[in-house]
Amino acid sequence: MRVRLLGYLAYVAGKEVIEIENVKTIKDVLDRISNLKGMDTLLYNGGHLWDGILLILNGRLVCNEAEAVKEDDELVITLPTAGG
Repeated sequence: MRVRLLGYLAYVAGKEVIEIENVKTIKDVLDRISNLKGMDTLLYNGGHLWDGILLILNGRLVCNEAEAVKEDDELVITLPTAGG
């Protein structure tokens, strides 16, 4: 499946698009992404997903980490941004 990281997440990961295989849920995807250098503390706080992280699966905002995913899905992950 395709994962698109936006903004600061892409900067830290060093890439904007990541292809991931053999995942069944959004949680599986997040666990894989968190294994990239520097990403674990950006996604998780004490084992829980940070509040405010936006997960957009195939153009639809999702809140359930247990949501099933397929190989042809696209997940967009972004951090909330501060306006000024």
